Amino acid sequence: MRLDLTNETQARSLMVTLWPKVLIALNAGKQLTLEIKSANRSCQQNSKYHAMIDEIAQQAQHLGSKWDSESWKRLLVDQFLKDSGQKTGVVIPNLAGDGIVQLGMQTRDFTKEQASEFVEWLFAWGAEHGIKIGRAHV
Repeated sequence: MRLDLTNETQARSLMVTLWPKVLIALNAGKQLTLEIKSANRSCQQNSKYHAMIDEIAQQAQHLGSKWDSESWKRLLVDQFLKDSGQKTGVVIPNLAGDGIVQLGMQTRDFTKEQASEFVEWLFAWGAEHGIKIGRAHV
């Protein structure tokens, strides 16, 4: 069961309604897991930063080369996480031992707040690097 909470009244009502059901389940010997977390990024946020990353990929170079949007996404997310003091990924040898693999945070795990911060960071990064990002993404 997944429930989206938007205000205190709604949350209080939901908790009052759920408590008897939780009590019955616990008294019946069931184990329950309750997870409360920040809401994930929205589809609109996801579309917005992907469009911005596409524009960056069309205009920017790294190490003297052009890179596709997916490569730029990895580069930009890694730098965003470092700049904002969040946990970044780690680079480890691949299973065959003949290359490396980056493991770490993915944008699908962003909260709404992180996604908003990422969009603002992309605008700032683009401006700093001479990238024109259309304000149509706002």
